[in-house]
Amino acid sequence: MPIESLILRRCYPVPVTFADLRQAVTSTLFNERRSVNTMDAWHAAIKESTGAVDEVYAVIDGREVRVAVIDKAANVITVHAGSNINGALNDLLIKADESGYWQRPHEIVHVLSERPVSLAVVERAVNVGWTAKGGSA
Repeated sequence: MPIESLILRRCYPVPVTFADLRQAVTSTLFNERRSVNTMDAWHAAIKESTGAVDEVYAVIDGREVRVAVIDKAANVITVHAGSNINGALNDLLIKADESGYWQRPHEIVHVLSERPVSLAVVERAVNVGWTAKGGSA
């Protein structure tokens, strides 16, 4: 399991109300883009009406910490002080573009490093191989 990764996820305010949904349906953004692709227009309209944000989380040892907020409309990325993720953030955004995140938001995970194999696991594997050949462990 990866222990160090970056996650890009769209975060909606809780709760999303029926008023938000009505505003998204009646928005000019939805009506202008509806002829192009209804789902793409819906995601953009619901994001605009609810004030949803795209956030980047760093996951280290199973704990998530928000390290950046992305505002694609304003071309602004706000990186929190103390985080040194510039190169990895660039790779995450490229992966998001390639997977169509901006049209249909879904969680994007960019693995920075895998969990190292422990010495106990290596020793167990060696012992299993040794005993299978008829040796004594």
